[in-house]
Amino acid sequence: MLKRRNLFIGFKSAKAIPVREPLVRDLLIQTTLDPDVSAIDYQANVFSDDRVVAVDGILVDRCDGSYAVDIVDARPAADQAAVALMQVALQRNCRGIIETSAADIRAEPRLSSAREVWGHRAMHVHPDDRAQIVGTLESEGPLELVRFDELVDTQRDTRAVIYSLACEGTVELDLRAGLGARAMVRAGRFAYSAPLRVAYGA
Repeated sequence: MLKRRNLFIGFKSAKAIPVREPLVRDLLIQTTLDPDVSAIDYQANVFSDDRVVAVDGILVDRCDGSYAVDIVDARPAADQAAVALMQVALQRNCRGIIETSAADIRAEPRLSSAREVWGHRAMHVHPDDRAQIVGTLESEGPLELVRFDELVDTQRDTRAVIYSLACEGTVELDLRAGLGARAMVRAGRFAYSAPLRVAYGA
């Protein structure tokens, strides 16, 4: 049985996703924080030629459709994982397969930025701080990160509050250019609803 530390839980995934290696964990963190991804799913295996084949398939719903994700560096070249993943994609009516590599996942500044944000996933956000951030985005629209220093007065560090809210989907951050002053913050899917109560994993 997998231990709790080997399971990833985020607000875009309806179930815990096994994490076999750090590369997969970083992919899941980045995908969870990606504003273009609305949902993440996982399929452990698939039937192929009357037998069960392990696939460890990660599937994502994006604004342009559903896709299976192939981490080419995490797949042994001589096994049937690629064929099995294609079968999963077909069964789940995906538009195709997204190939990504270790270099893609470890690209900076996104790697460090995503890890920094995800490190705040368990931080408690005071209701007043939450209301200030959400209210500011509601009145002003998407803002650069640096603008919040002028517009809000949170009890805890404002950036830390924003990072924590990003981990639950209350706000969205564009991490492609890192977490500099010009990083854009916008309201997320759960900005105007009660905060989710989930236990975040790895």
